[in-house]
Amino acid sequence: MTTSRCYLIACGCLAVVLTQRVSMLTFAGERVTPKKLHIYVATYSAVEGEGIFRGEFDTSTGDILNLKPTGGITSPAAIVPHPSGKYFYATSSMDDDRGQSTGAVVAFAVDETTGEFTMIDRQSTGGTGPCFLSCHPQGKLIVIANCGTATVACLPLTNDGRFGNTSTVIQHDGQSRNSEGKPQAHSIQISPNGNFAVAADLGLDRLFVYRLNALNGTMAPHELKSVDLPQGNGPRHVTFHPSGRFIYVIGELGNTVSTLRTDVDTGETVLLQNITTLSQNFSGDSYAADIVIMQDGDFLYGTNRGEDSVAIWRVNGASGLLTTAGNTSCGGKFPRSAAIDPSGRFLIIGNQKSDQLQVFRIESKDGSIMPHGAPIPVPTPVCIKF
Repeated sequence: MTTSRCYLIACGCLAVVLTQRVSMLTFAGERVTPKKLHIYVATYSAVEGEGIFRGEFDTSTGDILNLKPTGGITSPAAIVPHPSGKYFYATSSMDDDRGQSTGAVVAFAVDETTGEFTMIDRQSTGGTGPCFLSCHPQGKLIVIANCGTATVACLPLTNDGRFGNTSTVIQHDGQSRNSEGKPQAHSIQISPNGNFAVAADLGLDRLFVYRLNALNGTMAPHELKSVDLPQGNGPRHVTFHPSGRFIYVIGELGNTVSTLRTDVDTGETVLLQNITTLSQNFSGDSYAADIVIMQDGDFLYGTNRGEDSVAIWRVNGASGLLTTAGNTSCGGKFPRSAAIDPSGRFLIIGNQKSDQLQVFRIESKDGSIMPHGAPIPVPTPVCIKF
């Protein structure tokens, strides 16, 4: 894969981000999802000001309404909300002290009523081609993967959503074990308990494990340091089982999902399984992209760019192992990313090359998905999170 493809294809994550228009309500210990949520879509639109779209998502019907540009930022590869819902972060670029373009992350304040953005801060990511963001569950820090320079970074967050004064930047080093030819830090995901983060390096076929310090907003290499995946895998995105005991890694080049068991306290990680993302009868080129898991951990979903499908797996909650449950058409071309709405009833796919979102209704019994409504036009959607 060429460097340009790293930036234009491999670096983004379609991001549909839903933030709540009202706070989560709790009855008898059970969380209730509000009916209306703000939805945000990061895009690679070349039109000025169309980098992020905002709309409303109805959790009772699965409908997306009033989708329109917001934020005034151009072509973010990744976006992520602060857990409070008051702030929002997006990748961007800026000039460094020498006048050279470098990666940046932008902080926005969110209007709770309208969902509109106001930029409040911007900070360097310590590298080029920032392609993935993950926010600490307590909102103490944010971590970034820089695809271009194969670095990962950690920035502390202040109580008002801005960036602190210190940062950590760590270089990925090693010999490429696949066709990419060099290290590529492609994503970094924080564990559910916030104790550590796992970074997928697409060029090294390796996961790097980092310890997080929420008190001072820093990260450091874990004693384990890294876990090798099968050669040629090309790990792209990572998701944790809700229990925190298992990690699932989708491989862009190998079209596989790797299952790993991890210790929720120490972060020690062991590879258990590799399973294909593609249908048995598919032949041709395809590149796996995104991976998301149901809130109850029962089903896992991955997207295939080329086969243009959504792969479905049933998850064994005790062992973490996966069983293939089917492949369904994504309803468009080049499904870059996926997101499951907070109610757990709908899956949203961003089809980058057909300029659309497709909503699917999830069948809770077997995890199967059915298209819900017509595709929703949006230019080159590239990154999904809730």
